[in-house]
Amino acid sequence: MRLERELGHGKDGTVYSTSAGTAVKVFVQPQPFRQELVCYERLTERQVFEVMGHSVPMFIRSDSALLIIEMSVVDRPFLLDFASAFLDFPPDFPNEVLEHWEAEKHELFGDDWSKVLALMEVLKDKYDIYLFDVHPGNITFADDAARGGGTSPSQ
Repeated sequence: MRLERELGHGKDGTVYSTSAGTAVKVFVQPQPFRQELVCYERLTERQVFEVMGHSVPMFIRSDSALLIIEMSVVDRPFLLDFASAFLDFPPDFPNEVLEHWEAEKHELFGDDWSKVLALMEVLKDKYDIYLFDVHPGNITFADDAARGGGTSPSQ
């Protein structure tokens, strides 16, 4: 398998397409790798490949020595990047931090913010995954391509 082109990058790592038609995320640090791996294992165990019509990459395999996760490539609308998610229990953020976060994300997503909140609620209620690293690169909507949002198929 060869890495072909960069699909996206962020604070936790870089995602590449492969010659096998999959995506590989190469992590910078072990903790985000482990966090994302546990989320993908949970979602795979429960056979979750979409949430509210948003595709979730399918876990294929990982390498803990290289800090790499291989997954399927997904099309819009999608939901991805679980490296900063919290499992089983919500983080203990102060109210003022949560209020600032919500105002920032509401501005970022605009009219789609209520849909993002609904996605986060499903992840929390059904899978005990508390997702806070939400932005238009991680959550896209079907009409994002027309608006210019959601720039990468997997991250």
